[in-house]
Amino acid sequence: MENRIAGKKPTSEKKQNGKKTIVWYGIPAYGHTCSNLFLADALAKMGFRVLYYSMAPFREMIEANGCEYRAYPVLKKLPDLSDGKRILKLYRLLLEYTRNMLPSLLQEAERNTPCCVIFESLALWGRAVGFLRGIPSFSFYSIVAVRKVGESAFFEYGMGFWADFWRYIGEIPKAVSVRRQLKQNYGLPDLGLLPVLMNSGDYNLMGYTAHFQPDGKKFGKEYRFLGPLSAHRTVTETNDFTCPGGTLIYVSLGTIFHEDKRLLEELIKQFGEAGEEPIYKIVMVTGEEGKDEDKDACVASLPANFIGRPFVNQLEILKRASLFISAGGMNSIHEALWCGVPCLLYPQQGEQLVNARRFEQMGFGRILKRIARLRAEAERAMQLRYTWDETLRAEMTAVHMEDVLSLFRRWQEGQK
Repeated sequence: MENRIAGKKPTSEKKQNGKKTIVWYGIPAYGHTCSNLFLADALAKMGFRVLYYSMAPFREMIEANGCEYRAYPVLKKLPDLSDGKRILKLYRLLLEYTRNMLPSLLQEAERNTPCCVIFESLALWGRAVGFLRGIPSFSFYSIVAVRKVGESAFFEYGMGFWADFWRYIGEIPKAVSVRRQLKQNYGLPDLGLLPVLMNSGDYNLMGYTAHFQPDGKKFGKEYRFLGPLSAHRTVTETNDFTCPGGTLIYVSLGTIFHEDKRLLEELIKQFGEAGEEPIYKIVMVTGEEGKDEDKDACVASLPANFIGRPFVNQLEILKRASLFISAGGMNSIHEALWCGVPCLLYPQQGEQLVNARRFEQMGFGRILKRIARLRAEAERAMQLRYTWDETLRAEMTAVHMEDVLSLFRRWQEGQK
């Protein structure tokens, strides 16, 4: 693989201030961005110029981790790329974003002449730039990978989106039309559903361990398991409160509060206490204000033992927490594991369901079965830290970037 990559050279590679340029095509979403910044920063510290494409809300964290921020052309608002339930809509959007952005991205790549591209596994446009410029490409996976139909991970994902599949069947003709344009205009290969949702590169950099990947031991050398990286990035978020002492439960469920008011109501009902010495103290991420009046009203009248904030420094809270109630995002559950905190998981879509099942199988979390028994299930989940395999926990949170960084170092020095 090293020889194959070393043989792929751009026609006019230039250096900026003596540095080779790497272009990183991110997904402008919080979890996807946090998952890879530690690696991007490590490459910048090695002496590469890392140009990281995203959108304005993520500029601060990108620049804090050693990269030069670049704004995606054309995109005027944050794309909806995170909803695993609407898989056919996501497929169509990825094709459309690629068609719309590719002319500008190719022009900018011609100007910057990168030595390689790194792209999030959802960023088809990044794979396209690497292919069309004939330079090495690296795909970064912040979600469990599926290589082909029939793998166990394929069926686990499927259980999370088949219920909504037929509802979005009308997306197929639109997607086929855009796919035809991309093939005619650029000759891009592999534009079927699975290759577009799981874009692979010459190397595939996995933001978790082989233990977490279903059938992980069957993956070849083109897949490099780096381990979970988000806990090691330079964190820019701050908390305007001191984490309370006692038994702390941290709750962060993304957009679920907008979609499932009952969970928020049950949290308040089952854990709310007015006394000076509550049994549990709750720190809760409430999400953006102004999107849902009912949710905002609940948040405005939280019990005295609750602290609610739209955004928080998650790692600082997890270091004090006894339990994490989470939807099951890849970064969140691994940051909890790194801090030694068990999880009660409430997955809402395919990716989260895969993650939650893996964590439950390994003994690091439990999937919430009945909202009406939220407190009882939370108390059972808290006990997992006394029974889980500590050796496995250490292996699951270990970072292994040495081989990949060594590859980049040899490449930087002109060695094969």
